[in-house]
Parts: sequence; structure tokens; C-alpha cells
Amino acid sequence: MPVVIAHSHLNPGGVTRIIESQIDSLQGEKIKVLVGSCPDAGKITSKNAELHILPELNYLERRQYTEEEAKELLLKVHRDIREHLTADTVLHFHNLNLGKNPIVTYAVYLLAKEGVKVFNHAHDFAEDRPSNYSFLEEIIYDIFLQDINEVLYPKLPNYHFGVLNSFDFDRLKELGVTEDRLEWLPNPVTFNTSDDLPEKAEAKQAVCDELNIDAGKLLVTYPVRVIQRKNIGEFILLSILFRHRANFAVTQPPQNPVEIEMYNQWIKFCEENEIDIVFEAGKKVNFENLLRGSDFCITTSYKEGFGMVYLEPWLLDTPVVGRDIDFITRDFKNDGFSFPTLYYKLNIPGIKTDFKDLNLKMQMEIILGVINGKIEKHKLFEQNPILNTLFSDVKSHITEINKTIIKNNYSLQGYGIKLQKRYKKMVG
Repeated sequence: MPVVIAHSHLNPGGVTRIIESQIDSLQGEKIKVLVGSCPDAGKITSKNAELHILPELNYLERRQYTEEEAKELLLKVHRDIREHLTADTVLHFHNLNLGKNPIVTYAVYLLAKEGVKVFNHAHDFAEDRPSNYSFLEEIIYDIFLQDINEVLYPKLPNYHFGVLNSFDFDRLKELGVTEDRLEWLPNPVTFNTSDDLPEKAEAKQAVCDELNIDAGKLLVTYPVRVIQRKNIGEFILLSILFRHRANFAVTQPPQNPVEIEMYNQWIKFCEENEIDIVFEAGKKVNFENLLRGSDFCITTSYKEGFGMVYLEPWLLDTPVVGRDIDFITRDFKNDGFSFPTLYYKLNIPGIKTDFKDLNLKMQMEIILGVINGKIEKHKLFEQNPILNTLFSDVKSHITEINKTIIKNNYSLQGYGIKLQKRYKKMVG
């Protein structure tokens, strides 16, 4: 059956990796990919998928639109998507409900009203991002006079949803999406673990030599692109608390211009205060070798759609520690996953608020307080006992159990079977 996979862009990141995985899992199906931009077309075309760049699918500039402008854009988006569809096509659209392009969201709703089979693959939700939701209101409600909930969650038999976790599954049911139109679709773990990986100690030594850091210390890596919700300030605070025991590295800079200013402020802060974080380590050494050579991967993120960071490093025998996001990790724990050291809150002496909820300026002040001794380290450990065991040795049998669960429950093959069953259900 023909499948059209669509998204705003194919920039490096989580959704792009999932689209690539979907194409791999659907070998034998006729697949087109429609996106607003794609910096590396070869990654898609080499998989025998047709690639079409439709610039109007990309994020919409945030400004006031006249009714005439909005209707003209809507007509173009609707027409350009429609010409790639046949009667039995499934339109598999990623992150329609994020609110980055309300025109596209509304156009796909109208296509569904006309009978197009739509699979809305929801990674993130505008309801969690107030500025995005207000953008939807400005266009869908104010200009097109449509009920936003009806556009985002239509009660149409041909409009189905895919979600990444049980929390979002329950969320959509509460929003009126019937269970027969809902697919719980955890992301596949397709991390490339080649057979000729170096031994862990060998990989660590090589990585530390390349990064010019002491291999005698623990190597703690945050495999992430630094954006606001990844909570980099907390990662930096932990690096201060454990600087005598560990080197800390983070892999990638942000791409979004809105995030770059925050990132640069943290880099400058670390330089001025002689905090030895290795920034952009993923650009300096092979990423797979970096994770293989790390003693731990850490996450301080407070919001995730799926939480791949909790899974992938185990395949390279690297335990994952850090901040727990219960509505994400509960699915993994229900599968039998064991996480050695995760915490829900980071308490700061004299402050009632969780560290993650403080603004950048306050986080910097607290880190400086720890550096200059105004905030005593031992009190931080007293108020956060979990820190005493954060980097304790992890038994090899825990690693092996977790690896087995990933291979059994999050395989690409199983993912493809689920997708094809859903498509067949939609086509009838």
C-alpha cells in the first residue's frame, strides 16, 4: 500500500531518526517522504524512498497573518500534499499537533474530512508549550473560526494517532480519541552496535586521549543536543560536585537560534569559572566510541517525548543515571528495566524549589555558591542522599538484562509489523 511520511523538516534529531527507522522497517512498501527541508537527502533516497521538498511544510514564521494570507497558504499546502495522495494512501504525518505550523495542521484536518487516511504520529503536544498553542489559536480559531480541539483531535474514523508512551495514550483517550484509533508505538532502538567495537577500557583511553582529559577519572557523558528542556545547568552543577572523580562531556550544540543564546551563556560561564566541561564532544570524537568509552551516560532533562537516552547507552554496556521522568520511565520499568540511580528532584539548601525550576541566572548563582563555598557540598549531599550512590558500580547482570529487554521489546522488525497492521486497519 502507498505510504506518504511527512514532517516539517529532516534536520538531525529524534523525529528524523524515527522517520529513517520507519522507512527501514517498511521495506517492500511504496514510500514517499514530504518535508519542508532536508539537509541530507541521500539518507532518504538511499533507502529507496521518494523525497519531495515542500517548503511550506516547514515551521511557519511566527507573526500576524491576514485572512487573505492564511487562506492563500492553506490552499497551497492542501494542494501540494493532495497531489501526492491516491485513494488508498496512508498519510503518516509527524508532530502535527506541536503547533509549529497551524496552517499545515488545519490543511491535514481538511484532507481527513475529505476522506484521506491520516496517521498523526504525536511526539510532542502544543498543550505543553503555551506559545505554540496560542499560535494555533491565532490561526485556527481567530482566522478560520474552527474549534481547536476538533482540528487537533478529530472524531473521524479515518484519522488515527500514534503515541510514544502510555502517558500520551491515556491523554488522548481523555481528549476523546477512541482506543480503536490509537496505536501505542514506542520508538525502535536502532543504535548501531557494530561487532568490532573496542573493549570498554580501550575505547575510554582512546576517547580521553582525543579529548585531552584524564582517563583515570570516570567519564560521564550527556548524549544530547543542548536545548532548554535538557537542563544543562543541572549537568554543570553535578560536574562541580563530582569534579574530583569525573570528567563531564556533552555531545551537541543546539541548532535552533532561540536556544543558541542560552547555550553560549553557559559556555562563557564555564570558561570564566574554570569549569571543565567538554562541550560538543560528539563533534570531536566518534559518537559510538564516546558512549562505549563512557563509564556512565547521564540525563538531567526534565521533559522528553519518548526518552531514548534511557535506553540506547545500555547497548554499549554504559549505564544510564540522572533525573527520572516518571511518565516516561514507567513504561521501561514495566518491561522489567532496571535503572541503578535515578532521582526525581535536586534540592538546594535554603531553597524550596527544585533546581530544574530555577531560571538561568539563579542556577548560575547556585553553582557559583558551590564553587566559592557559600553553599556547602556536604549539605547538598545530605539533602540529596541519592548523590552518594549516583556513580556507584553497576552489576554486569543488570546491564545484560536491560540489553535483552531492548532487543526483545524495541526491535525495528517488531516496530514495522505494528505499523503495517495499523495501516492495513486504516485502509480496510
